[in-house]
Amino acid sequence: MALEQFERLEIGVEQLLKHCEELMAENAGMKGAVEAKGAEVEDLKEKLKRLEREKVEVKGKVDTLLNRLDGFIQSA
Repeated sequence: MALEQFERLEIGVEQLLKHCEELMAENAGMKGAVEAKGAEVEDLKEKLKRLEREKVEVKGKVDTLLNRLDGFIQSA
């Protein structure tokens, strides 16, 4: 009887260890995914900054062209 209980305990511990290993692997995968998403966020932040700079530059050029056009129209 004691041997049977020991075998049940052994099976339970093995299942627990297997489950723990699965969780550790899943955790490692999730950490990798979080790191990848973090890198993606940083890339998108840089892209947004670049687009904001371009927007300001384009706005400045458009304003300059409009001012030149107004000057041309007024002098005509």
